[in-house]
This record gives sequence, C-alpha cells and structure tokens, in this order.
Amino acid sequence: MRIVLVRHGEAEDDPYPEILRPLTPGGRKNVRRLAREIASLDLPVDRILSSPLTRAVQTAEILLCGLRKKHPVRRVECRLELASDFLSREFGREGFLSFLGENFPDTLLLVGHEPGLLALARILVPDPNGMLLPSGIRKGTGLLFEWDPETEGIFHGRISPR
Repeated sequence: MRIVLVRHGEAEDDPYPEILRPLTPGGRKNVRRLAREIASLDLPVDRILSSPLTRAVQTAEILLCGLRKKHPVRRVECRLELASDFLSREFGREGFLSFLGENFPDTLLLVGHEPGLLALARILVPDPNGMLLPSGIRKGTGLLFEWDPETEGIFHGRISPR
C-alpha cells in the first residue's frame, strides 16, 4: 500500500474562524500543480480522505479534480481523525494502524494538517534518530510512503509541485 500524506495548501487568515479558513488563490494554484505532479507518478490513487476543515477539503477536492481522469478515485471522504487540532488521544499508533487496515486500497491519499500529519508519518516509519523523515511538511506538498501491515513503512520522499 502506498500512502501520500498531503498538507493543505496556503489558507486565508482573518476574518475566518480556524475551521472555516479557505485556500488563498496562490494556495489553490499550488495544489493544482501538486495534483499534476501526483498524476504524473505511477500511483493509481484509489481513495482520498481529508480533514473536515475547509482548507483541507478544498485541497482534497482540487487534488480529486486533477487526478480523476487517470486514477480510480472518484470522491473525497472527510475523517475527523485527520483534523490535527481535534485528534483524539485514542488516535495514536494503534488507532492509526487500525484505521489503515480499514482502508486498504493500493494508494491512499490523506489530506490534513501539521503537526498531525508528521505524527502519522512517524507511525508509518519509526525514526528514533530523526534522520529518515523531514522535520516538517510544507503547505501544498506531500510525503510518499510504502506501508505493509506486516513490516515498517518506507519513506520514498517528498512530492512537491512544479
């Protein structure tokens, strides 16, 4: 299974409340470029799950529009677990691995926020020395992993818009 963790694009600040902040025009453009980059990879995206916060849903919808011609994915699903500001304490290692077991397509794209996505990356690829994974995920970029429930994951690198 391949997993792409995508941080939402750049979002507006004021006057919006945190949960309603939409993407900026530049954020939308950047995410469209990211969608083209993901579409060019040999990753048949089967499923897109997003945080329910506006900026993440908009990011996921733009990715869906850019991917649906060449990929089997047909809709965006929202999962509260991906809204890092609202992550429950139960959604730690065991909860995330159980969550992945429920959603076992070839390629799963998860759209969310920092620091939650980075915490999920560290579950996929335990990194005790802090050498394998990046220290952050820039807005509008992704991290690509290969994961099998029987082994530790492999970090393949960052996916950045061009």
